[in-house]
Amino acid sequence: MANAHPRSAAVTAAATLSLLGCSGALLFWGYFILALLNAPPLQNGRHLYELQPGLFLLVAIVPPAVIALGIRTGIGLFQLRAWARISALVWASVTLVFCLALIAFRPFETFFIPERFVGPLESMKQLIAIALLILLMPSSIWWLFLFRLKSVKAQFGREREEMRRTATAVTSAT
Repeated sequence: MANAHPRSAAVTAAATLSLLGCSGALLFWGYFILALLNAPPLQNGRHLYELQPGLFLLVAIVPPAVIALGIRTGIGLFQLRAWARISALVWASVTLVFCLALIAFRPFETFFIPERFVGPLESMKQLIAIALLILLMPSSIWWLFLFRLKSVKAQFGREREEMRRTATAVTSAT
């Protein structure tokens, strides 16, 4: 049976990007946490997670929670749920603020590649900062424009209309 209210290609692409991006982030996060857990003890014989348990707990809980929210948002976008459009707008706003703050407070790490040798930690920080900007900034700007369009709002507004009709039919039947 054909869908009476088809999704636009842009919404389908945004939902797919959300699911694929979150899946990739989950794999990266899992690899990162596994590396932290398997790291050899530091000079004093204690592991990194023993030295900073609060920070480790924050790193272990917050990213998978955000990733789970992104996966659920992607599924909601596929289903044209109104809350998913709002969630996507919030995500895009927060991400854009994060990217702009990264540019404002860390311009060296985002734009300049040093000609002299820097340590591996500095190189890794610069690589992560550039990757985050390349991956997050264009999609957040795109989502802010996309999910505010009247045609896209109308796609997500159909859910409320159908729920209202169902509720009206149920109350009139009783």
